[in-house]
Amino acid sequence: MDAGYNAVASAFVNSVQEGVMFENGEALAKLFVFGEKTISILSSKLRGVYDFDQYTVIMDNAVFAQFTAAYLAYVRDKPSADRESGHRLLCTVVELFTAAMAGTRGSWLVPAVRPVTVALCMSAQATYREMRDPAVYAQSASLLLRLLIDLLSDTSDPLVSSKRLGSLVVAALLLQISLRTTAAPGAYASKALEVKAFWKLSVFSQRDRVSYSYWLGRYYLVCYYVDLARAYLEYAFNGCRKSHFHNKRAILRHLIAANMIRGRLPTRRLLEKYQMEPVYLYLSYHFSKGNLAGFQHALMANMDFFRSQGNYLLLLERTEILVYRNALVRLCRLNKGTERSSAVPYSDILVTLRLSSGNAELDVFEMESILTSLISQKLVLGYLFHHQKILNLSRKQPFPPIYAEETLARV
Repeated sequence: MDAGYNAVASAFVNSVQEGVMFENGEALAKLFVFGEKTISILSSKLRGVYDFDQYTVIMDNAVFAQFTAAYLAYVRDKPSADRESGHRLLCTVVELFTAAMAGTRGSWLVPAVRPVTVALCMSAQATYREMRDPAVYAQSASLLLRLLIDLLSDTSDPLVSSKRLGSLVVAALLLQISLRTTAAPGAYASKALEVKAFWKLSVFSQRDRVSYSYWLGRYYLVCYYVDLARAYLEYAFNGCRKSHFHNKRAILRHLIAANMIRGRLPTRRLLEKYQMEPVYLYLSYHFSKGNLAGFQHALMANMDFFRSQGNYLLLLERTEILVYRNALVRLCRLNKGTERSSAVPYSDILVTLRLSSGNAELDVFEMESILTSLISQKLVLGYLFHHQKILNLSRKQPFPPIYAEETLARV
């Protein structure tokens, strides 16, 4: 029985040794797998082996020998270990893989980067869901950061022959994990931003470009760089294949939020096509009608959903002034053709803002503060005449476009 178990471990180590000797990264990527089913099968065959160092001693590369022994130990113990212990074992595997990668030259080991790093992120998410310990994400982010630093340190050309070829997938995963850490996202993500210099090159797969663009857009959205967020999220949405319906839908949730902050609303057709949650239709309706109370009620009623997306505070704080602007637009349309359309009395504006906010106690000072904010941000073109209690609007274009260039998400 022991001979059978020994044979499996020995055959695995021999295959790794051959892959390293011939610098066959594709073969190694197929060896170091992390699927639950495969690990379960291998684990049953390795259960009787207690010391993998006796097998890896034949390997010429000492670091690869340590990495291989750690991986086999992880495979052996993973099915019986609790979530925390399994994740700790995997972190050791990734740490040794980073060391092995640092000792190589060229891009031959890059194919093995994806399975190792994706497994780390999936394990971190599953472990956090069970333990609710932010340190899980922090440790995983640190490991990804170290690996990314090593990949980016290879500045040799062409890029296809450089370790930088694996940087895009690691940068995307680092951005993903950094959004879940308790530290400011930039603490881990700053290195991932360096990949922006070459991420659009055709040497990277479309899948990796879309993934990186999506997580970079989400990072910028959290940092309130809304225009940059829109640009990267739109690239991800338009670049994602139509067959990947659920991925496009996930991207669209954040793209709608970014567009809404810039005053752009999704069409009903777009919402229906991607079967978006009904709340987006409610938000769009109240936003366009200048109904702040209705907008915030719909948002708060779905607080848990938007908090899970990371967009709740963003929508709550950044849309208020725009909804007030739409309320003023409606007021001016009602007064069209009269003197009140350009010289709007404070009394009309006060009633409008009270109706919009649902706050009957909103006073003139708060109203002037809102109007001043609208004018200073050039969301409204006009002047306040405090003593005359009038808002004098520009006759040419009192409500200019919120942003200059329109970029639409294609349906």
